[in-house]
Amino acid sequence: MRTEEIRQAAIDSHDRDAAKFEAWYDALDRSRFSNAFTYGRSKIDALVGELFAGLPKGAKVLDVGCGTGEHLARAARGGLKAFGLEPAPAMLDFARRNVPEAEIKQGVATDLPYEDAQFDLVIMVEVLRYLDRPDTEKALSEARRVLKPGGLLFVTLVNRWALDGFYILQRLRSVVKGKQFDAVNPYCLFHSPASARRDLLQAGFDEVRIEGRLLAPLRIAYKLGEGFGGWLASRLERFDDRLHRRRFTQPFAGHLIAIGRVPEARPKSRK
Repeated sequence: MRTEEIRQAAIDSHDRDAAKFEAWYDALDRSRFSNAFTYGRSKIDALVGELFAGLPKGAKVLDVGCGTGEHLARAARGGLKAFGLEPAPAMLDFARRNVPEAEIKQGVATDLPYEDAQFDLVIMVEVLRYLDRPDTEKALSEARRVLKPGGLLFVTLVNRWALDGFYILQRLRSVVKGKQFDAVNPYCLFHSPASARRDLLQAGFDEVRIEGRLLAPLRIAYKLGEGFGGWLASRLERFDDRLHRRRFTQPFAGHLIAIGRVPEARPKSRK
């Protein structure tokens, strides 16, 4: 029951906030420095864009938890076949209006409504953070199932060690409220770089790499004021980007990103 409650709280939260997400993505189109969301997403989107650019025309991309359709639109513009899955009805409505050329279904990450080995790339941006451990394991297993041999998985995760103190805040909130989640503050699953790598390896992926994005203290700056946060982010961006190329600083990034590949099918040996 707790697993289902956690999942439903996240769906309800995103259903309620769908218009807010749509507005944030509109702001991202104007300036990545608009707020903490747009700045962080711009860093994630750049890496997603690199993966899109590496795929051949007509490759099939599945965005699990596609939200309002931002990544689907980008995939379609790049000549890729875009497929989306979204559980929140209001988010789903935005996505279908924004990207009519994409095939978008309602559903959840733990039960993907697709046949085996269908996709060249599966992305899950800010999805696993809202699932508990059992659902996270199911979602990773499902992603591997629907990917072709050699296909890629891209997931974002919440960094336990990020320097914005979010992990501590969540712990304090659960102590004060006496519960770990509700519709206003959904459950949050934290990862370290080591646990992110381990989860993908255990799900059957190989060539796993971990990336860090977003200098976490910038989130605090944005909380002091979006104007101040944007001003500071614009001046620290070069430093921010260099930091996350260094392995020893990745654990302190605001966003953890894990990328894994489905092993290629081995040719059968002759007897």
